[in-house]
Amino acid sequence: MNAIQEIQNIRSEIMLKVDTAFAELIRKLESDSDISERRWIGNYETVYPITANAAIFKGKKPTAVIFGDERIDVGKWKTVVGEIMRRCNADSEKHVSLMNLRGKISGRERVILAKEEDKMRSPMKISENLYIETHYDTETLLRTIMTRILDMVDYDYSCIKVAVRNAE
Repeated sequence: MNAIQEIQNIRSEIMLKVDTAFAELIRKLESDSDISERRWIGNYETVYPITANAAIFKGKKPTAVIFGDERIDVGKWKTVVGEIMRRCNADSEKHVSLMNLRGKISGRERVILAKEEDKMRSPMKISENLYIETHYDTETLLRTIMTRILDMVDYDYSCIKVAVRNAE
């Protein structure tokens, strides 16, 4: 990657973070909800759309996955992935598509979506006869579920957000 492209990528990430922070502040002002002062000033966490560059999440600890107005507290990226995959699987049409994808999506060494957990290193059960491999770094895990699974079953994840703990 050349220096200009790298500068543009960093600029995009910074602008996304700024835009996300302002959007969250505006949303909080509009909703006029009771939020503790610590969260209000943004010291504890930052919320990003799941569609943001996955590199933003690398090295950060998730605190919640947000589906519209519903917030689900989490502590691990595997839990974030599990919640997203379970939501996708809950749609009967998407469930059929996911079941049809089993065994057809593979990484370098292991299958990513399978009927059984036998040949997986860190399987996560999504439903009966549906497992996903989760033994990846954050960036790879998020990119894999979005581009290789959710896009393939035409699941709209554009409204999903992830809250991550801010560095102290």
